Amino acid sequence: MLFFTMWFFVAVLIAIPLYLLPTIIALKNDHQYKVAIIIVNILGGWFLLGWLVALVWCFVEPHKVIAMSVTHEIEKLHDLKEKGVITSEEFEQRKKKLLAS
Repeated sequence: MLFFTMWFFVAVLIAIPLYLLPTIIALKNDHQYKVAIIIVNILGGWFLLGWLVALVWCFVEPHKVIAMSVTHEIEKLHDLKEKGVITSEEFEQRKKKLLAS
């Protein structure tokens, strides 16, 4: 009986972190949808499909906002130069940096 109890305890200690693996990964990576992943993992994880959905979702990167084009950035810098916020030298330096990237 003691042998069975010990192995049951070890199995539970392994099963809980494995069950919560999608939650742990989402929290560690500070995923944008971590709350939804946690809910799917805990509520839907009882079924293998819910756990798999949460696991895949925690690795999917959320769409990033598309950066503005270099042309738009240079136009903004030009407006700042015209308003006197930045000097012509600063404008040229920043423009070269944008064009190099």
